[in-house]
Amino acid sequence: MLKPFVSTILVNFRQTEKTICCLQKLNEMSIKPDLIVIVDNHSTEESKSTLQSATSDIPVHFIFNEKNYGFAVACNQGIREVLAKQENSFIWLLNNDTLPDSMALEKLLEKSLETGAGITGSLIRKPNGDFSGGVGFIHPFFGSVRRPHNADETGYNYVEGSSFLISPRCVNQVGLLSEDYFLYFEETDYCIRAKKKGFTVAWATESIVIHDIGSSTGGGLRHGKVPYFIDCLCVRNRIHFARKNGYPSIGITLSLAISLLLRIKRFQFGRIFKILQITLSPKALKKFIIKNGGQL
Repeated sequence: MLKPFVSTILVNFRQTEKTICCLQKLNEMSIKPDLIVIVDNHSTEESKSTLQSATSDIPVHFIFNEKNYGFAVACNQGIREVLAKQENSFIWLLNNDTLPDSMALEKLLEKSLETGAGITGSLIRKPNGDFSGGVGFIHPFFGSVRRPHNADETGYNYVEGSSFLISPRCVNQVGLLSEDYFLYFEETDYCIRAKKKGFTVAWATESIVIHDIGSSTGGGLRHGKVPYFIDCLCVRNRIHFARKNGYPSIGITLSLAISLLLRIKRFQFGRIFKILQITLSPKALKKFIIKNGGQL
């Protein structure tokens, strides 16, 4: 395989050591990225010095943000930086709390080139080795999403953002990630946009990436125990995604009602009001994100 130019983008938010561990794994791969861009949200002097002191055989470019602008904005900063240097680069969005297998990028590229897919994902495993996913399914009526149960499932609709390889043609035609999510669902939205332009998505199940899911947000906690900020934002973003992409209004309304009823069942009454508030009001959403340390 004639290796194309590949740039990896890592977004760091208060996880400097995990980012460095991921960087080390990238340097040990059978096929390495040609460029790594690390975007550090809400940078501190300590995170700057620690990241800049990390050793890498691969060229690394740093972008330091004084505020936490969220995942999509940070990824877009990295994509712009890459395209300014190499117009026809593959873009590999990789979560900084992942540990890619040594063959992960090689197998991603093989699948991408073999299928001609606009977006290709890896098979994601938990730190204990259990299957976690890598792609997802969108319910045609509710607009809700779910992960696959195993690596044999087909008919998936999107690639998860933890390992998200975008072809040069796709990024040039589809453009950047949508920045109105702050965190979660931006990758799902991107896949839908890509499909509307005729691109396909693919799953490289031989490309293995270990992901410590939710380590930066707490989103990996067991069902019903997701932190307040993440829980409210996820529900809002799911509804926003479904509305934006034309899923049936009645299905979206029922999906929201089910989500609220589940939180009543859990006695999470404060979340019900907040979910409704940030779903209905962009101004309330902005205040909510700023109050929780972000910037929209």
